[in-house]
Amino acid sequence: MAKLITPLVTKQIDNAKPMGKKYSLFDGGGLYLEIAPTGSKLWRMKAKLNGNALQLSFGKYPDVSLQQARKKRDDARKLIADGVDPRDAKREQVRKKLEQEAEKVLHDENTFQKIAFRLHASKQGRTTDYYRNKMLRQFEIHLFPVIGEKNIRDIEGKELFDIFKAIAEKTNKEGKTMTYMAKKLCQWTAEVYDLANVENSSFNLNNPCRSIIKLLPKHETEHMARIGFNELPQFIQALEAYGGHVLTKSAIWMLLYTGMRQTSIRRATWSDFDLNTAIWKRKPEKTDKAIHEIPLPEQAVKLLNDINLLTGGNPDNLVFPSVYENKLQMSEAAIGQAIERMGFAMTGHGLRGVVSTGLNELGFNPRLVEVQLGHKKSDAIEAAYNDAKHFAERKKMMQDWANYLDGLRTGKIIPFKAA
Repeated sequence: MAKLITPLVTKQIDNAKPMGKKYSLFDGGGLYLEIAPTGSKLWRMKAKLNGNALQLSFGKYPDVSLQQARKKRDDARKLIADGVDPRDAKREQVRKKLEQEAEKVLHDENTFQKIAFRLHASKQGRTTDYYRNKMLRQFEIHLFPVIGEKNIRDIEGKELFDIFKAIAEKTNKEGKTMTYMAKKLCQWTAEVYDLANVENSSFNLNNPCRSIIKLLPKHETEHMARIGFNELPQFIQALEAYGGHVLTKSAIWMLLYTGMRQTSIRRATWSDFDLNTAIWKRKPEKTDKAIHEIPLPEQAVKLLNDINLLTGGNPDNLVFPSVYENKLQMSEAAIGQAIERMGFAMTGHGLRGVVSTGLNELGFNPRLVEVQLGHKKSDAIEAAYNDAKHFAERKKMMQDWANYLDGLRTGKIIPFKAA
């Protein structure tokens, strides 16, 4: 006859003291509490599976209470009745838990937003800060609110296509459709997919953007409106008479004096300029990798010294900030709106074309003009010419050009041909 076992009670367990050797208190159904000489109390269970003896461990008392130990015993008995070793079941449970945790980490670290942030960081040193920050900002505006928290593996191609198509159909502040931005975002998103595949060889993701970009509405390139060279005298007179903000007016003069892109003017900081040597170390643009040294004519240096009282004081300050907030860049529309108020149908970027046309019309070496404007040439001879910089010649050319503009300002211009 089997020995009758009286179930344990919590008080009995608490009062159990260690002895010279370990001993056990039995609860029934194979469950017992093993008390070691050190005082530790461990839950154990004896059982048989397919005729083989098993010893299971359920943890330490009081971390595992009497009720919890009994629950573990009952669960183990059910598994054994089904022919399953509880130890194997526990190992499988641990494996699944680890797998789920790993999957969660993989999911959390590979949301579209997280990978896009890593792409942004990876571009440091490979492109300009302006360009990579612009990419991130456009992601923040158009993509993060919709798919930012999604794992990149869960994003459907149709979902991306619908997003980009909707962007292409929107209009910007100037009333123009955003087809260019839609395609640009599609290109940047393709880079996010490429990075995900590089970081996780197991992904092997299809990059839907390669196909989507072909299906987006065509972007019609618009040639920048600009005045003819013969209209430059009237433009200069109108600029002189313009009563708008001094910073906007100065930015227009700076475009004329240097022929640089509007973007370069808007994001220039005082640390870029050495007014003692009359050099503007213009930050790299687009695919540029090096600073472009721009010679400044005397008129540009005077202009910069004049507005230094308004925006100087710190080398990191913007030279031509927003007229509303010094820490923000002047808006793209500010210069265009000023030119429109002056009575001319021309964009701010159009001034760059005016400078290029003017320098060529006045007889300066076309290749020298290209170097000044920072145009890239694929031809090896042209590239070598660009590398030479010809800084002294460019300095003389831009001073002559600034003097020519001064003549238009006073109405006493004498046409000439550059040597």
